[in-house]
Amino acid sequence: MPATETPLAADFANPTDLLQALLGLSLTSVVLYTPVHGAGGEVVDFAFAYVNPAAQRLLALPAHPASVTYQHHFARSPADGGLALHQAAFASGQVAHFEVTYHTGDSAHHCQVAAQRVGEELLVNFTAVATDEARPAVEAALRLSQAREQQARLAAEREHNLLQALLTQAPVAIGLFQGPDLVIAMANEQLCAMWGYPAEQVQHRPLLAAVPELQGQGFAELIADVARTREPFVGTKVPAWLRRDGQLSLRFFNFVYQPLYDAAGNLLGVLDIATDVTAQVLDRQQAQALNEELSATNEELQTLNEELLRANTELTQTQQQLATERERLAQVFAKTPALIAFLHGPHHTVTYANPAFQHFFGDVPLLGRAYAVALPAVYAQGHGAWLHSAYTTGKTCVGSERPLTLPTADGGERLVYLDFTYEAYGAPVPEGIFVFAFDVTERVHARRQHAAYQQLRAVFEQAPVAISILQGPTYQIEVANPFVIDMWGRPAEEVLNQPFFEALPELREQGFEGLLAEVCRTGQPYVAQEVEARFWRAGQLVATYVNLSIYPLRNEPGQVVGLILVSTDVSAQLRARQREQEVNEELTVVNEELQAANDELGAINRQLTRTNVDLDNFIYTASHDLRAPIINIEGLLLALQHELPAASQAGDVGYILRLMQDSVDRFKRTIEHLTEVSKLQKEYGQGDTTAVRLAEVIQRVCLDLAPLIQEGNAQIVLDVPDFVTLAFSEKNLRSVVYNLLSNALKYRQPGRRPRVRLLSRPQGPHLVLEVQDNGLGLDLARGNELFTMFQRYHTHVEGSGIGLYMVKKIVENAGGHIEVESQLGRGSTFFVYFPR
Repeated sequence: MPATETPLAADFANPTDLLQALLGLSLTSVVLYTPVHGAGGEVVDFAFAYVNPAAQRLLALPAHPASVTYQHHFARSPADGGLALHQAAFASGQVAHFEVTYHTGDSAHHCQVAAQRVGEELLVNFTAVATDEARPAVEAALRLSQAREQQARLAAEREHNLLQALLTQAPVAIGLFQGPDLVIAMANEQLCAMWGYPAEQVQHRPLLAAVPELQGQGFAELIADVARTREPFVGTKVPAWLRRDGQLSLRFFNFVYQPLYDAAGNLLGVLDIATDVTAQVLDRQQAQALNEELSATNEELQTLNEELLRANTELTQTQQQLATERERLAQVFAKTPALIAFLHGPHHTVTYANPAFQHFFGDVPLLGRAYAVALPAVYAQGHGAWLHSAYTTGKTCVGSERPLTLPTADGGERLVYLDFTYEAYGAPVPEGIFVFAFDVTERVHARRQHAAYQQLRAVFEQAPVAISILQGPTYQIEVANPFVIDMWGRPAEEVLNQPFFEALPELREQGFEGLLAEVCRTGQPYVAQEVEARFWRAGQLVATYVNLSIYPLRNEPGQVVGLILVSTDVSAQLRARQREQEVNEELTVVNEELQAANDELGAINRQLTRTNVDLDNFIYTASHDLRAPIINIEGLLLALQHELPAASQAGDVGYILRLMQDSVDRFKRTIEHLTEVSKLQKEYGQGDTTAVRLAEVIQRVCLDLAPLIQEGNAQIVLDVPDFVTLAFSEKNLRSVVYNLLSNALKYRQPGRRPRVRLLSRPQGPHLVLEVQDNGLGLDLARGNELFTMFQRYHTHVEGSGIGLYMVKKIVENAGGHIEVESQLGRGSTFFVYFPR
């Protein structure tokens, strides 16, 4: 929201400096005490915190009596209750008046004292009073002084109340914005009413958040620019859209954005003082009413003119007196270093300019000339607008350290800075402008040079490289930043202002003396990478590697008067690179060893492949070659049974014949299994895969095992949905189901009805078939023997020990795997993971 600022009087002195000067010049003794507390927290004495010069002379005290207390300094004072009176004044917090006698050396000073507690300290103001003979006169003077003091306090209180009333009841809108978000630190009722929001809704909020309709109207940018440049901004009849009765309304404002500083010159924020001039902008709509008012005003002016004629004689006398005062004032103005001038009328005609003003602007003709004619360059640089504003509004215009470019006698230009006040004189209508200004160019330059020095020093101290400056023929170390001090390994006080090779003697024999001399002789910089420099550390020379640059330092005539050394410690990088090279060499050796190991493993792998092929061929050959002999044996056994009489086959002969037939049958089954294993060894894929319904395969296997199921009265539970299919060889899937289900039935627990549950479930990329039984269980502590060929856990049941091996081989050849969980005496669960 726009805010208008009436320019206020500039601060011409730092308040702290002004107070120090006032106390130093004061003829009244002033002491600031700090209470001394006892063990129980009570005030038992007072220590001197500050003593102004008048009090120092009277009490014979030094300027900073930090260790002196009241009782210690005035030990010879009579028991007039002086300490008790000070304690009472501190405890009450009110202004206290009393008399005490101070004994200092051989003198006694009877003083009238005024004391008041200020925070946690006691401020005392006292004056020495006359002897008993002159006491009445002194007391009268004291009472007069107290009366004046009371009046001054009342006046100060009235001024404070007046200032408070001005802020809250001022007919202009006043606000203060702080920070990059322009937080509203203060806004009086007029400003809140102007925005159309209650105070509690806008206080301590960013401007654009509190008054969102100002977004995009440029006011926030203006305030931010004033805070950045610290230059005031004056706006006249600026339009703004603000909310009125729930709708946006166009208003017009005069406003000033003024930077506000604290005593130290730090920016507190941007002050906004604004007035609503919508009525003036729209005055054409009220012309008729204004004309009527002007007619009435003319009649009143006629009456006033008659009164003025009567007062003319008195005015003439007053003018004579004023002329005398002006003459005296002109003498004062002529001696002051301030730039003072009086301008008259709307064209700002120069009617007076003191010598300082005349000389500052180059002694050009000024008197009787319009400001824009006499000083066109000044008028065009904004001062014309400020003069016009002060003249037309009657409001004082203030500028602080405003830059001004002035022409010089040789046709050039010079840049100066001014603190100025343009104040209208004459009432009720301004007659002219009083100009009061100071040349603050030197102050601005000094502050900027100090700021530049501080910035340069901060850059130097914080630069991430080691920097040092050497001066003169002995290379005296004038400057060394923390990085170079750390690199040298010496305290700063041991090297600063010392000749370089006396502070660092170990570098003399390392070739650096010649390098420095060469740069001084030729004036050419020296730049080198990874230079070795050895410094004393813990009693021994330690090598440090640096990237070193040596630059000549020249004076104004261009002579080399010193050197600038810039270095960066690259020891860690160099050692890391060396270590990297060593590691690379080690890796090369390891890679060669790994390559040899890989070659050896490749040879072993090829040997194993040939061995596996040989084993497969052996199994196939053995199963094929053994088939014919066993068939011959079986034929001979049948022939023997046919030839023997029936009577001779009874008893032991018949039993032996049956045992021989059983052995032949087992041998045949083993050969068949070996044949199947041989086939599995050669199968690495399933070319005959098809979509097989798992439930149908299980049901057909149950039909094949019906005699075994009926024999054990087994319960078969099938939890496989009909729609579950597998892309698998139907023959191989039947073999898997048959082996797992037949084992569950064969290895049943005696005395317990067999129960076998078959279920399926999806799990990631697999379809899992679970076969659960309540049979004998397995001792899995024997490791992976369960799926090994010809391994059997229960030998009391007929079997070959090849079934689970074949199941595992079938599933793994298809890309799946098999797992088992089991407990002895409780049963087993096989998990077959088929790829989907």
